[in-house]
Parts: sequence; structure tokens; C-alpha cells
Amino acid sequence: MKISALIAQLQLEQQKHGDLPIFTVDSDIGRMRVIPCKDGISRTTNGKPEEPNELVLEFHPAD
Repeated sequence: MKISALIAQLQLEQQKHGDLPIFTVDSDIGRMRVIPCKDGISRTTNGKPEEPNELVLEFHPAD
């Protein structure tokens, strides 16, 4: 899924149901980390991050 499709789906749900909290299957979301990756791996070369071709979303549960 691309960023635009994810945003569009979330906006549609927000219009239908209001600005509700979002949960994962396991827990409520305390914070989210977005990790730019190239083929699933976040790497740097000479201290410079590689050009990403995807994003990994890491959800952390609320305390």
C-alpha cells in the first residue's frame, strides 16, 4: 500500500466515524516510528542514508 492510499483510507474512515483513536490488534498505539528503508533495510553509506524505496511503520504500545 502506498502512503496516498493509506491516507485516503484513514481520511474516509475519519469522515464516516469522526476522529477516533486507532488501535493495533495487540494494543493501543502510544507512538509510531517511521523508518525509511531500501528493500526492508535501513542503511547508511559514509554516514548518509540510502535513498528509500519504502517506509516501515513501527507502532509502539501506550504505557
